[in-house]
Amino acid sequence: MDTKKTGELIAQCRKARGLSQGELASRLHVTDKAVSKWETGRGMPGIDMLEPLAEALELSVSELLSGQRLTAEELPKAAGGQIVESMRAGIRRARMGVLAALAAVGLLAVLAAGLYRGAHYYASVSEADTAGLTAQAAAYLGQNEGDRWKFDYDALRIVETERRGDYLAALCTDDQGHWALCVYDRDRVFPDRWRANGGKPSLDAGTLGSWNFGTGGDAILIFCGGELPAAAASYTFQNSGITYTCPIAGGQVLDIFLLPDTSDISSCPEKLLDKNGAPLDGSIVEGTAVQVS
Repeated sequence: MDTKKTGELIAQCRKARGLSQGELASRLHVTDKAVSKWETGRGMPGIDMLEPLAEALELSVSELLSGQRLTAEELPKAAGGQIVESMRAGIRRARMGVLAALAAVGLLAVLAAGLYRGAHYYASVSEADTAGLTAQAAAYLGQNEGDRWKFDYDALRIVETERRGDYLAALCTDDQGHWALCVYDRDRVFPDRWRANGGKPSLDAGTLGSWNFGTGGDAILIFCGGELPAAAASYTFQNSGITYTCPIAGGQVLDIFLLPDTSDISSCPEKLLDKNGAPLDGSIVEGTAVQVS
């Protein structure tokens, strides 16, 4: 389809019938600017306008599309060619439209996936990133319980970490006789990164405490404490009728126990023991003095 030839034919036939651009436009219910664009080849009438325009100019649609007068013998061939070409053009436009739509959907999907992954990445830290773990612990523990405790979360320092399965724990201190525990979950999108999601916001020096929870029928028990008595060599706790004895090193405790197939999360430290296995008189476990019989 030659827009210039079609435009020249429109102008020629319009003038032959003594019509101005405005008069032709009025008959077709379009603007004279539209007619001017057709005649100068800067635009083509829409599909719904071809038949009315051809009728107004006493042309066939085939002649209008081919941009020239056709004989009776040429009309069928030209009409068929124009139909085929119009169909091909329509198919091309449809394909381009579908491709553009698919590209837009794909781009949105990529952007959404990127934003989702980015949010998970920047909200988590690697286990080796001590500064990142420290910042998360201070923000999480301070935000949730900061007004209730004496712990100085701005001075929080991680002294030990322990990992079991999908859980990472950090024993923290502010170097002013206050201790805390932060527990991190493994990120769902980046399995090698962690997000703070629990813990004990404050624990006095020399006190052994616990933070327990259950998931999927399993019990997760975490025991912690700092500046424990120098004579403390081990501690005990019970779960489901079984007594466990665990060692203490350097006056600190940070232990994670994953106990499968139990809903018993009520366990807490019971006793601090000396190197001979005897209970330490007056030691503090979960804020209560241990009474030695």
